[in-house]
Amino acid sequence: MRNLSKEFRQLEAIRQRERIHVTMLLIVGVLFVLLAIWVMILADGEGPLSYLAAALFIPAFWGFSGASRARGRYCEAYKSQVIPALVRSLQPDMDYQSEGHFNDDWFYRSGLYEQYYNIFESEDVLKGSIGETEFQIGEIMVQCETTSYENGREQREIETIFDGLFAVAGFPRECRGSIFVVPDFAEKYFGMLGAKFQKVGSGLGQHLLRIDNPEFEKAFIVRATDPAEAITVLTPELQEQILTLRARFGRDLRLAFKPSQLFIAIPSSKDWFEPKMSRPASSHAQVSALSQQLKACFKIVEDLNLNKSVWTTAGPHDT
Repeated sequence: MRNLSKEFRQLEAIRQRERIHVTMLLIVGVLFVLLAIWVMILADGEGPLSYLAAALFIPAFWGFSGASRARGRYCEAYKSQVIPALVRSLQPDMDYQSEGHFNDDWFYRSGLYEQYYNIFESEDVLKGSIGETEFQIGEIMVQCETTSYENGREQREIETIFDGLFAVAGFPRECRGSIFVVPDFAEKYFGMLGAKFQKVGSGLGQHLLRIDNPEFEKAFIVRATDPAEAITVLTPELQEQILTLRARFGRDLRLAFKPSQLFIAIPSSKDWFEPKMSRPASSHAQVSALSQQLKACFKIVEDLNLNKSVWTTAGPHDT
């Protein structure tokens, strides 16, 4: 990354400045919290001092939120300079946007999560093509916020439906129906009874498939609108490739095959593509870690062998 030496010097200056801001604001926040606690002890829950104690939490909140914004300013500056350069060096036909908007219609169309949602947030979006495969992936947060009233008071609850990486890839085969590959939690925890519930719970027009690969059958449930087509698409080779992807990204991996598209949901609590203020901007270890994260995303295309030439031969169901 020698070509970024000037940018690293600028980023290091920003990091040093924002680190001072963060430290000062955190000190302010902690001092006001301690002062508020001391006043609460003196007030013993009654009198004007109790209101003063509550008021002291306001500047404390200001200090903590200000520290968070200072971190955010550095992260945004770093990501806007360094990650695009890393992306170009790894996959020239891919673009990166730290505040890029991932189309929430992709999440809805995938059908991988059927819960209603009214909050959709995205960041760190990679979009373009890898070889002949159109590909995009980003960090998304999908939530449902509900409001209820109890004793005349408004209460809000937020349920997180999905948090992690979500990818959409061009699939080199035109599927007429839909194929869903989702984690097999029911049979794992409830045995044969769980398997029966899975069959009953199959969606409208969907059929539950049994797979010959014991490892794949243990890891996933497969539902499809066209079982014969699903068997043709989910070749033994593709099953092994999906298991490889699962081993790398975790057991909560989900996939949906739909006409010309493959949707991949990777739940993750990890905060991707985030630099650390504790490290120098030019830290080789940090740049290397970010590069590995990008490679992990790009390697999905390789892991699933999404090469059009592999899929040019029609299966028996296509004739």
